[in-house]
Amino acid sequence: MAFTEYLFDKELIEEATQERAASLKANKGFSDFPGFALGVFERRLAKDPLRYRDYGPYWPALKDALNQSGRYYGASDDPLVRETYRGDTLAQTLVMADEFRTMYLATQAVGTNQLILDGESGEAWELFDPDMESRA
Repeated sequence: MAFTEYLFDKELIEEATQERAASLKANKGFSDFPGFALGVFERRLAKDPLRYRDYGPYWPALKDALNQSGRYYGASDDPLVRETYRGDTLAQTLVMADEFRTMYLATQAVGTNQLILDGESGEAWELFDPDMESRA
């Protein structure tokens, strides 16, 4: 499968990452943007574990980031998707996941877990994480 869809422009993501980090520092006095953002994701998922689907192809990279930070969400993984849909930095990955969520909530029914990641073939990719499904 060739991944052609839902990929963000790296320069725009870096700009957004810098803006969010600066805003967090100015408004809350925190300089650890990734740590703060991971806490936000953790609280969202605690309310409804099935909302992991909101992050679409960015979920495997986000889950990896959560796991790496000591918040264990299980071992189920999609390595190819994880490596394709991640930023150059942890902060970029978190911004990408959040940007995808914003787009997803504006265009998809909540709970949708089949997405076209290959615009050429139209082949659907299914996001199914048994670790998260078992938490529901």
